Amino acid sequence: MSETKPVAWPRRDYGVLVDLDKCNGCGKCVEACKLRNGTSYELRYKTFSPTELTGTTWLSVRKYSGVSTPYRCFHCYSAVCALVCPVNAHIVTDYGAVIIQTDKCIGCGRCAEVCCYGTPRQGFDRRYKKCDLCIDRIAKGSPPACVEACPTGALKFGPVAEIYRQAKEEEARGRKTYGVELTHWVYVYSNEEAFREFLDDVARRKDPEKIRKIFSFPVERATYPPVSYLGIEGAAVATALIAFFGWRQSRIEEKKRAGSHE
Repeated sequence: MSETKPVAWPRRDYGVLVDLDKCNGCGKCVEACKLRNGTSYELRYKTFSPTELTGTTWLSVRKYSGVSTPYRCFHCYSAVCALVCPVNAHIVTDYGAVIIQTDKCIGCGRCAEVCCYGTPRQGFDRRYKKCDLCIDRIAKGSPPACVEACPTGALKFGPVAEIYRQAKEEEARGRKTYGVELTHWVYVYSNEEAFREFLDDVARRKDPEKIRKIFSFPVERATYPPVSYLGIEGAAVATALIAFFGWRQSRIEEKKRAGSHE
């Protein structure tokens, strides 16, 4: 597909300006995202949390100091997730969107470990997933589904240069912004307490030492990731399996020794 080819210059970057003063937390953006991504069954059965990202929920609405905040992949210019992916499953497209090619993903978890926004999430198939900026819609001249569904105009879509220009105008009026010259998902705030809480949430995930270790860890298809990628439950299962196979091997050795003495 031409719309998912690796970045080619000059880029035709697009972005979204999120005016949080206009967001009423209705969740229409979340619903539209699920309809577009084929997980609308969760809407019918209410089997998801609209405030949490998962392998099937790529857009959520969080609260920072009471301010409703649409939250999803920020599509960073730096895209560290793409740098650490050992199989090039993550690519930066010429629309500015950072996407995961799920057919290549091996589920190693490097992207999730380095993302300071915590957006890549593992699906039921063990592969990681996240917002792709509705790149198929952009290629056809339509805005992302979340933008189209927003009833209050809190989400604005356009060339990223225009998004940055509008954000800087809001800065000149005394408002806070996040993402200018950094990401393709740009916030505009008036509530300073909410702004600080959001920044604290991002800062707590930044760990240069962890990123250094991930860069140095060789991951190949079908190899086992370090325990930090497995989580508490995964580590417990891995430990149990190791113990079982260790016990089984010792029993085999005992039987061999017993047989040799007969």
